[in-house]
Amino acid sequence: MRRWPAVLLVFPAFVALALFPQAPEVAAQSTPTEETLLTADGIQLRGLFLKSEKNPASDPVVILMYSPGPGRDMNKGDWKGLSERLSKEGYNVFRFDWRGHGKSTDIRDTTKFWNLATPNNQFPNPFSGPWNNKLIIGAPTGTGKKIKNEFNFKDLRSPWERYLPVYLLDLAAVRYHLDSKNDGGEVNTSSIYLIGAELAATIGMAWMATEWHRPAAAPTPNQLAAPGGLPTYQFVPQPLNGGVQFEAASDISGAVWLSAAKTTAIPDAMIKSWVSKVAPKMRENNPMLFLYGDKDTKAKSTSEFFFNEVLVANPPKSSPLQKLTQTFLVEVKEAGTLSGANLLGNNDKLKTEKTILDYMAAIQKERAKLIRKNRGFTAPWSVLLSGSAGFGFPGP
Repeated sequence: MRRWPAVLLVFPAFVALALFPQAPEVAAQSTPTEETLLTADGIQLRGLFLKSEKNPASDPVVILMYSPGPGRDMNKGDWKGLSERLSKEGYNVFRFDWRGHGKSTDIRDTTKFWNLATPNNQFPNPFSGPWNNKLIIGAPTGTGKKIKNEFNFKDLRSPWERYLPVYLLDLAAVRYHLDSKNDGGEVNTSSIYLIGAELAATIGMAWMATEWHRPAAAPTPNQLAAPGGLPTYQFVPQPLNGGVQFEAASDISGAVWLSAAKTTAIPDAMIKSWVSKVAPKMRENNPMLFLYGDKDTKAKSTSEFFFNEVLVANPPKSSPLQKLTQTFLVEVKEAGTLSGANLLGNNDKLKTEKTILDYMAAIQKERAKLIRKNRGFTAPWSVLLSGSAGFGFPGP
């Protein structure tokens, strides 16, 4: 288990006593660049990359994630303001539009995306199986139908939450994109932070579980050829040989969830299994901060579910689990019923950004010594979402 610096261990007291002074507003010097990336199932995502204003090549990366849903995109909510604060403090920042949102609507590889199931082969290849063609209205399921090369959120069949597992492919593509920048000397993916709102907490935790079943660097031909060598990782999760040094999730320094949310489309028992069975190392190695408004009873209840039932952060004395000293529940005072990205902005009146920055800074003191390592991947990996060999989500 990690040894945590004193400032992190006393973090709850700082929050409770509201001792964080408000940082002065400083105009950002960097300008974000628009970047594109391709998912394993062939859809092009668009994102914005803002480099650190300190030492980009050695500084960590933060991935910002809004909650998928109707009318959502990466420019709604004060993600821009948070990005600039993070950049000033020495973090590279990447935010993006989920598939079907904002500018992420182009299907660049229609063969992979519309991976139509047939009577004799329900999973012709490991990319998307039946998810895209079964859950999207207007899928070219009949002979002679025009192949669509665009996907918008409004095209999802109701209830759209059944499509949530597919967003893991988007995060896998983001990780590959950032690892490519790492290999080019632009950033350091030895430390990655996630900051997500509402349903992004559920998606993010599922993706973190899959990352515990993927190597941090591409296996070499010699490793693959050796007896008992690493598997090829055509999709994850798969059994790993070796210890934590081979597990990509060890690069995830921590996560911050704003008004964490979940959906009945993904059973509570499955969410619990991500930590208890699929990736038990997540519990002690990927610290998390849950923030919610002081009158947001729904977000408080869901955050407590993740904290108490999923992570079991404060286990009973009879439990063999140790208490987590790096994972916290924090009520945002004077936020009322504000939720998600609405907890940000307004000149940090609620001190949300300050709380996030202090939390990450405490963790980063320990991880600052981690150097950039070459990853060597040549394409984004895929996640087999359902079935006995996959992650086990209920099928579409």
